[in-house]
Amino acid sequence: MPYSTRALFCILLLSLFALFSAAQDAPAISITPETGEVETALIMIEISGLEAQTTVTIEFVFADEVVFSSEETSDDDGQISFQAGSTEGDLPGAYTVQVLRDGEVLASAEFELTARQDDGLPGQVSVSPAQGPIGTVHTVAITALEPQTQYTVAITADETLIVGYRRQHTSDDDGAIEIEVFAEVGDSPGPQAIAVRDDEGELVAQGEFTIDAPPERDVAVVVQPPAAQAGQAIEIQLTGLAPFDHISAVIMSADGEPVETLTARASNAGEATLTFASSDDLPPGAYSIDIRVIDTDEALASATLEILAEAPAADEEAPNEQTESNDTDDGPAVASAGIEPQSALIGSSHVITVRDLAPDETVTFNVTFEGKSVYRTEKTADDVGMIRLELVTTAGDKAGDYIVSVMREAGAGPSVTLTAIREAASDISSPLVASPGEVIRGQLINGSAALDIAAQAGQYLLIEVSADDFDPAATLYDPDGFAITFSDDSRLRKDPSIGPLRVTESGQYALEVSPSPSMNSRRVIEGEFTVTVRTVSVASIAYDGEIDFALNADAPTIYYELPVETGDSLTISIDSGGELDTMMQLIAPDGFELAFDDDGGAGFDAEFSNLIFDRTATYILALTTFSGDASGSGTIRVTRNPVRALEDGATIINLSDKLIRDLVIFDAVADEMLILNLEKLDGDVEDLFVTATMEGMEVMSYSTMGVPDDLPLAFVMPMSGRVVVTLEKFGQDDGISLSVSLERPCTSADREH
Repeated sequence: MPYSTRALFCILLLSLFALFSAAQDAPAISITPETGEVETALIMIEISGLEAQTTVTIEFVFADEVVFSSEETSDDDGQISFQAGSTEGDLPGAYTVQVLRDGEVLASAEFELTARQDDGLPGQVSVSPAQGPIGTVHTVAITALEPQTQYTVAITADETLIVGYRRQHTSDDDGAIEIEVFAEVGDSPGPQAIAVRDDEGELVAQGEFTIDAPPERDVAVVVQPPAAQAGQAIEIQLTGLAPFDHISAVIMSADGEPVETLTARASNAGEATLTFASSDDLPPGAYSIDIRVIDTDEALASATLEILAEAPAADEEAPNEQTESNDTDDGPAVASAGIEPQSALIGSSHVITVRDLAPDETVTFNVTFEGKSVYRTEKTADDVGMIRLELVTTAGDKAGDYIVSVMREAGAGPSVTLTAIREAASDISSPLVASPGEVIRGQLINGSAALDIAAQAGQYLLIEVSADDFDPAATLYDPDGFAITFSDDSRLRKDPSIGPLRVTESGQYALEVSPSPSMNSRRVIEGEFTVTVRTVSVASIAYDGEIDFALNADAPTIYYELPVETGDSLTISIDSGGELDTMMQLIAPDGFELAFDDDGGAGFDAEFSNLIFDRTATYILALTTFSGDASGSGTIRVTRNPVRALEDGATIINLSDKLIRDLVIFDAVADEMLILNLEKLDGDVEDLFVTATMEGMEVMSYSTMGVPDDLPLAFVMPMSGRVVVTLEKFGQDDGISLSVSLERPCTSADREH
């Protein structure tokens, strides 16, 4: 890696911090924290007030000597942000960070490295950032451990001695563990001690970070609209909450009778939105909204809502109709909307009819669930001003009320409520046996719950978990009690999904449901969840040819077997002719989501470009739509990209923001010494990662910030077989062109002679 032993290793982050809305008169540097120990310190350096897209030189100066220098370009807001970590060989003392342009120092700031306090432990712990408010994501890096060894990581609050985090982790091939943790309201602020222990309970590494005390809440409530007709959806928007506040909004009539209680959890920015689906028969009048913290019953804020007197019915024969209000003579005609049926089992069709629109008027239908938009579409009225829209709920939808709002150019229109009902399900208070095809509703007990699933060898099992009260995670164990796979988030959603997973043996598989890993304290987390277990059919797929597909409400997802070989590079593209908004998911043989894409292809179609596989296996490709129930057809094409073999000589690799990853392959024998030569032909990258694997096992890895003109990487093969070399770039840069070749100095037999 091209840096001085006294230099600081800097990693340019992908996310740039918007600190100011406009450039300052002079650049400014902020360093957090301002002190840290040598070899373990991680600091954040933020430079603001530059002109947009300006290239400057950043230098670290120690004892009047420049120990690090790099050219960086500001973003469109004139800002540069990066993280610096002290490396081996750095000396304690004061370091100056200065920003130069054309040799002139524009700004400077200092930080201090202190002498390292050797605790005599083999492992090392660093945390970034070392201090932050509740809701801050702290990256904990643990190094100098034994490779592929299991350790227990525990985080304890110094003041209260409450354990906020305790989990087992396995170190990678370099003896490193990296985890992300965050604190929520209720966790103990102040210093947090990190202890890493081996299987025998011996302490092997320790460290600490600090959680700032939560700021005072400054809650603001906005009710939109503040006056509405009965049956209309009302949004309650909250800001100024504490991060992850679990809050309730109690809506009460003028005589103090509660009408409805809504609950939500604030984001780490202290924001939350609740939706009140008022009933059609809600009496007119003034209603109060009382906002409280659920855990402590602390009153936070209040607001009012006015329900208007009922407007004249536009069409008495329309079922479950709700109409617009407050139209003037000069405004658009009052429109009405109805839905039939209003409530039905999941999997049913609901027809929404909108009347009294202008002829050929185009409106937007927005479907929200729990305050979040889950589906949008546009429709145009016929020559009598009427629209019919069919919505079909699918197995992946949650039970509850969905608000369907009609949005007109002149403003909000009528809305209706669609109620999705799940089939009768079983409550689980203790482990029970479920069969594919069942829907199980359960309750966390002491922060977890267990469910046994009876399955037969050869089945493709799909397990989906959903919860409203907490962010769920799921672990599946085989009949012998070994963990097969773990899922936290799937398809960019917080709910986990496992599979389709091909069951290799008959028996009872155990599913454990728990809260997603976080800096939760030991207090019990409660909440209901739902588990859907079903088997799916998996079709075969051909390479290098177009395959027709059709999706509809009865078949919202299609699954294909995708057999690959070591070193395969595939491009998978969808073409629906603009008819569908397609999504693709790639599932590994253990049921874990390997890749996901929504709009990577043309229009709203999905595409995987240059997918790389380092082992021979059969994956599952899932094809569906964004709405989950759209009808349409198209074609799917799977293309094997040319794979370069280094036995054929040097090959050219071009990496860019469009193609960030590529590979080459070669065959090697055990104990053979190899030199992988990289020659830079053009360009450069912020970070380059090079890995060599054999059947999924990593045999060599290397990373660098920037690439020297010539980079030889030597390593010895631990066994014989096909080697896959993957080159991947990180960061936003101009890209790079590399010549990659293989040198075989000698074999083990040569060395013996």
